[in-house]
Amino acid sequence: MWKRERENIMNIPKVSIIVPVYNVEKYLEKCLDSLVKQSLDSYEIIVVNDGSPDGSQAIIDRYAAAYPQIISAYQKENSGLGDARNYGIERAKGEYVGFVDSDDWVDAKMFESMYNFAKKENHDVVICDFVEINDGWEKGHVSAGYRGDMMHWPIEKYMFLMNSINPATACNKIYRRSLFSVQMFPVQWYEDIATTPVLLSYANQIGYLPIAFYYYRQVTTSITKIGVDKRNLDVIKAWENCLQSCKADWTEAIQWAVYKSICTFILFKPQYAQDYLDYAKSKQEIFSKNIVISNWLKEGTVENLFEKRLIPKVIHYFWFGGNPKSELIERCIESWKRNAPDFEIIEWNESNCDIHVNRYVEEAYAAKKWAFVADYFRMEKIAEHGGVYLDTDTELMRSPCMLLLDSAFFAFETKDAVHAGIFGAVPHHPLITKCLKTYEKASFLKKDGSYNTSFTIVKRITEQLKSYGLVFNGKEQVLAKGIHIYPANKLTLDMFDGEIIAQHHYDCSWWEVKAGVVSYKNTVLSDYFSSPAVLGGPQTQAELMNQLAYYKSECNRYENSTCWRITAPLRVIMDFLKKILRK
Repeated sequence: MWKRERENIMNIPKVSIIVPVYNVEKYLEKCLDSLVKQSLDSYEIIVVNDGSPDGSQAIIDRYAAAYPQIISAYQKENSGLGDARNYGIERAKGEYVGFVDSDDWVDAKMFESMYNFAKKENHDVVICDFVEINDGWEKGHVSAGYRGDMMHWPIEKYMFLMNSINPATACNKIYRRSLFSVQMFPVQWYEDIATTPVLLSYANQIGYLPIAFYYYRQVTTSITKIGVDKRNLDVIKAWENCLQSCKADWTEAIQWAVYKSICTFILFKPQYAQDYLDYAKSKQEIFSKNIVISNWLKEGTVENLFEKRLIPKVIHYFWFGGNPKSELIERCIESWKRNAPDFEIIEWNESNCDIHVNRYVEEAYAAKKWAFVADYFRMEKIAEHGGVYLDTDTELMRSPCMLLLDSAFFAFETKDAVHAGIFGAVPHHPLITKCLKTYEKASFLKKDGSYNTSFTIVKRITEQLKSYGLVFNGKEQVLAKGIHIYPANKLTLDMFDGEIIAQHHYDCSWWEVKAGVVSYKNTVLSDYFSSPAVLGGPQTQAELMNQLAYYKSECNRYENSTCWRITAPLRVIMDFLKKILRK
C-alpha cells in the first residue's frame, strides 16, 4: 500500500497549465511551443477548446499527438473564458495551477522558477512580471505584476489586491490547486477581477518574482479593447463579488482596491463611466467608512467619486434661418451619429428657442446673423441641460466619451484663444453661467447701425477662462472647477498624429473674409506649429516648419488652384440645384 501511495504522489504533476482556446489559430502554435519547452521536470498542459469554429482544433490535435505525455486536449461547447478555465481546473492534477491565454506565450523557465520559489517559501500564490506586446510585435514593455514593498506585510495586502484588479490577469500567477475550493471563475466578462482577489485573500503566503516570464499579446478584439459591448458592465458584478466573497480580515483592503478599480475603469471605459460612477455612489456608505479611502480622499490622492458629475450624453447644435444644410454639414452630423450612437442629438432653432430672450438675440436674428444667434443659445442650453455643443462644421473622428469625464472642456484654437466650435459642461457650470451673463446688457447693433461682431463668443469664453488660471501656450491643461483645456491637435484640426477626436472644418459662415485673404484654417495651423505646445519636442523647429508648409499646401490646394477658380460657377449651379431638389 505504501508503495502505491508513493507512486501516486510521484505521478502528481507539479503544475497544471490550463490553456483555454477560442479562435486563435493565428497564435496557438507559438503559445503551445512555449509550453512544451518548459524546463520544469513534471507538469501537464490541459488544452480546452471552447467551441472554436476556426482551425484551432487541428493544431491542438497535432500537438497532443506529438506530446501525449504532457498534453491533454478537450473540446466543449462555447461558454466563455471563465467556464473553459473551470473545465480545466476540474481535470487538473497538479499541486499548483497556472493559466496561459492561447494568444500569449511564456518564457521556458517560467513554471520551474515559480514552482521552486513557491515550494521554498511555502507560498500559496506566486506572481511574476509580464511583457505587454502589441499584436504583430515581438518586443514590448515590462509591466510589474506587483507594485509594492514585500517588507511591509500585512500592509501589503492592499497592494496585492490592487494588483490583482489592475492589471486584472490570472495568467502571471500560479495558485495552489486547493484554493479553487474557495471559488471558481464566473461565466462572465472580467472573470479575473471577480476571482483572483478572492483567491489571494485566502492564501496564507503570497510570493512575488520580479521577472517578466509571461508575454501578454494586446489583441484589438480582446475585451480590454472592445468599448461598445454591454458586457463591459460585467465588471460591476466582479467588484460586487470581491466585496462579498473576500476573506473577512481582507475587507478593508478589498474595499480600497475596488474603489481604485472603479476610478481606473471610468477612465478606461468612458462609454460606461456613468454606470461605474452610479455603482460607486451606491457603495458610498461602506467606502466612506474605510479609513484608507477616507485618508486618500482628504489628501486628494484619489478622485472623489461621490461628488463627481459627468457631462450628459447630449449633443446640441443650432440651425436658424431654415436654409438647407450643406453636404459638409450633413456629413458632420452623420459622423456624430456614427461615433456617438448612444448620445441624444438635439437641433435647436426658432421653434424651440425664444428669439426674444434678450436684445442681442433679437437684433442678431433680425439681421439674419444666425451664427451670432447661436452664440448665445449654445451657452444657454449647455447651462440649462449640460452636454456637448458642436458647430455644424465639426466632424467627430471617434467617440467623444472621454470628454465627458471633466466638469467642462474646451480646446485651443490658437495659443491665444480657445474656440467655441466644440465644448461641453455639466449643467449649471459656473463658467458657462458667467459667459451667459455677458449677453444680458449687450447689443448686436451699434449706435451707427453697424453690427457688433468684434466681441465674439470666442473672446467671451477666453476672457472667462483667464479667471480660472488659463495659460496661453496652446498646451493641454486642467484648470479650477474641473475645466479641461485640450490642444488643437485633439479638438480642432487633424495633425495626423492619431490624437484627433473632433475636427473643426472651419466653414466660417460667420467670418467675412475678403478675397485673397489666407484661410482661417491656415491661421490656426500656423499658430499651432509655432506654439510652445509643439516646440521643444522630438522635432526640430525646421522639421516643424516643413510640416506646417505641407499642411498649408494641402489647405490651399483647392482654395487657390486654377481648377478650383474655373469651376466656381459650376459649384454655384450645383448648390442651387441641390436646394431645389431638397425642396
